[in-house]
Amino acid sequence: MAPMSLPILNPLHWGYNGTVKHVKSNSMVELDLQNGDKIKFDEFVKKYVPGVDDNAHFKLNPKLFTGYLQSMYLTAGDFSKSFQVFYGREIFKFKDGGVASCDYVMNDVWDKKYFSEGKYDKEAFKKDEAATHLEGWPRLHPRTRHLTEEELDQVNGEHEKPLLIIMHGLCGGSFEAIIRSLCDKMDLNKFQVVVLNTRGCARTKITTKQLFSAYATGDLRELIDSKLSKNPSRHIYTAGFSFGSTILSNFLGEEGANCKVKAAATLCNPWDLVHSSEKMTFDFWSSRMFSKAVSQFLVRTVEVNMNALEQPEDVNNEVEEEISHHKPSTHVFTRSNLKKAKKFSTTVEFDQTFTAPSLGFPSALEYYDAAGSINRLPSIKVPLLAINAEDDPVVGTTNEKLTSAVEGNPNVLYCSTDLGGHLSYLDKNNDTWATRQMAHFFEKFEDVVN
Repeated sequence: MAPMSLPILNPLHWGYNGTVKHVKSNSMVELDLQNGDKIKFDEFVKKYVPGVDDNAHFKLNPKLFTGYLQSMYLTAGDFSKSFQVFYGREIFKFKDGGVASCDYVMNDVWDKKYFSEGKYDKEAFKKDEAATHLEGWPRLHPRTRHLTEEELDQVNGEHEKPLLIIMHGLCGGSFEAIIRSLCDKMDLNKFQVVVLNTRGCARTKITTKQLFSAYATGDLRELIDSKLSKNPSRHIYTAGFSFGSTILSNFLGEEGANCKVKAAATLCNPWDLVHSSEKMTFDFWSSRMFSKAVSQFLVRTVEVNMNALEQPEDVNNEVEEEISHHKPSTHVFTRSNLKKAKKFSTTVEFDQTFTAPSLGFPSALEYYDAAGSINRLPSIKVPLLAINAEDDPVVGTTNEKLTSAVEGNPNVLYCSTDLGGHLSYLDKNNDTWATRQMAHFFEKFEDVVN
């Protein structure tokens, strides 16, 4: 592990005029176009998504001139009047008895229902929210309510529209500004859009003794299979943000050539979890500004779900050889561990106590080394647009190990930007440059690629 870095901001990562640099294979995959032509993946991006072409330039908010400031503002700024997305929630039940929440973007239907003469009818929404609320479940975030039976039939019908499934970050869900930003930019005349809130997130109950980890790819797989069972020829796209990118990229690599996703995009994926944990633990600013907040969010997630998760102190309900990456143990969720966790200041401490032992790893470091999606990157067989910022205070810089892995896979186009922070990329209007590029990528891919 690296020593604590001095509290100095790198002047090379100051400013607001950003540049995109490609990391890629010398022989990128060829895409079949609808007009019968072929085009290499990087050439497709150059022609149809020029905002992320090699050496493309972009401008960010001059007041947020470092990755730390960009990231802090995205977390703490007021975005309540921005990206005003309506979500309709479905509680999706998995085969193991667990649940997640699927939040469908409903603006194409509900804008007409809840707006009168250009004004939001908040009382009408509150009335429907109360009528559809599930007994015993937490109150949902603004502009989010449970779907009626009729609405559930509509969102789960035999859609011809392509489906975009969005995976959120470690401390988030559909309510996040960055998630709403992408949802807001997608053309709902062309796409159906849904956010998959992982177990225990976005006020979703835990009903089995299982939280999320980098290996929690089964829920996404089950959701995709469910959608394709109704329309096997439907186009599926996926987008991942931060830790959601890790889960998504692990899924893409596990599926390999059998993957049913047409194309994917990730933003600020911590590809190498060891590298990112060192950034969060030993970087002076990152450890103080972000690490404790993230670790305490995770602790809070365990605490509010202890009714479902809790195990007795002397539990021995699973032998070591039965624990696997996709079948975690439950013995870690004890009151003594929770009490200890309330003093944690790093994500490493949380993963050392909960995540690693539940998956059969002796330490957090060994979990990071094995679970990082850099290990599955060589097996990704669908076109993946990956955007990462070199001034990201959570993920860290692009290291040689990642560069080598990307250069060995013709299906991955890695867009390294000198500026942007973690998930932020906020411009002078506090809109996000990165989600504009992602939305453009998905729409052009659907328009021109077979």
